Amino acid sequence: MLTGKLDLSKLGDRLRKVDHFLIDVLSTRLADGGLSDYVAENKRKSSFDGVFNKRRQEVEEERINNMKRWAMESGIDLNFAASLMYQIISESCRIQDEIMIKKYREKQGVINEENEEDLYAYQRQNLIMLAAKVAAVYDKEYVKGFWGTKVYNEYEKEILRKAISGLPDKKLAIDLGCATGIMSFEMAPLFDRVVGYDISPEMIAAAKGKISNEFSHVEFVNIDIEDGINIPDNSVSLAVMNMGAASDIRNLKGILKELRNALRPDGKFFFSFYNSESLLTQLGFLPWPMPLAAHIDFDKRCLEVHYNSEVFFLYARARSVEEVKNLFSDFEIDGIYTFPTLASILPDVILEDEDKEGNCQENSKAKKLIKKIDTVLAASNLYSGIYIIVTGGRIV
Repeated sequence: MLTGKLDLSKLGDRLRKVDHFLIDVLSTRLADGGLSDYVAENKRKSSFDGVFNKRRQEVEEERINNMKRWAMESGIDLNFAASLMYQIISESCRIQDEIMIKKYREKQGVINEENEEDLYAYQRQNLIMLAAKVAAVYDKEYVKGFWGTKVYNEYEKEILRKAISGLPDKKLAIDLGCATGIMSFEMAPLFDRVVGYDISPEMIAAAKGKISNEFSHVEFVNIDIEDGINIPDNSVSLAVMNMGAASDIRNLKGILKELRNALRPDGKFFFSFYNSESLLTQLGFLPWPMPLAAHIDFDKRCLEVHYNSEVFFLYARARSVEEVKNLFSDFEIDGIYTFPTLASILPDVILEDEDKEGNCQENSKAKKLIKKIDTVLAASNLYSGIYIIVTGGRIV
């Protein structure tokens, strides 16, 4: 067999990448927030007394037989495959047992998912809890800790700069759902005044902590924009709702009605939604950790956010491009983009190289190429990106 330049050192690099990927896949199956958690919860729901039987012999035998069949098709020893599946099932049962103890011995509350208002209240509570936890580290860890999210954040800024460049008037910019003010400070050098709004007092406190003499014209207000923003008519030069935040608002039509009056005649808007027709949506499920800080799970009917080994479930409604166009039918739309496509589904392990000491170095060339491909796709009519960005202004 010819090996060419594929020596033992390079083979070791490839083996490490495969082994790492195996652990990533198993984490989707077994780690906190993994599939085993949801198996346990569904067993709980189907048990009249809340105490479920972890073992399901027929199902387990079917999984082991499937594993053996796939092994035979791949040329792997059947007994090894069966043994591996049995260990995975055993670990899954152990995790389910821990969940049962945690939830039912501690008597934690269980949400009624069929009651829309109860579910919404639970999701809003999760939003407040998540914001409080991430506020102090949001800029460093939350946005930049996931490559797909980081790439999207960079792309948003590129599109926003284009929107701003065409503005004849730059008196007031508002940042709706501003978090720690990342986008507010991005806009600050270009506007006479910038105001950010957010429901989380911790996020607002973190944003205010970044105000310096240079940014004395930047303000942050702690309000729930679901209740309205109370902005004077014809006062806003630019309104921004980024990072998919427009999908997080239940009263979006009310916000848009208010915005239509608040925008100056030459004012612009920049809104970001989760895309219900993205490539990720069409795939439905990825058997590895996603390179996104957050994504909508259509089966769970919510926005799933992973942070520090915890999972939070927030209200969100993904939209199609046509739905977004209809929402902004009373506005003039300048552009619609969907981004990213490939960067939202590729596992981190294939874009990073790890040496024997565990030091990681990213494959920057591959990442640049993927970003270029996604940028081309963003302006196409495939509408395959995970987010929808819509820009435009008032109809004069």
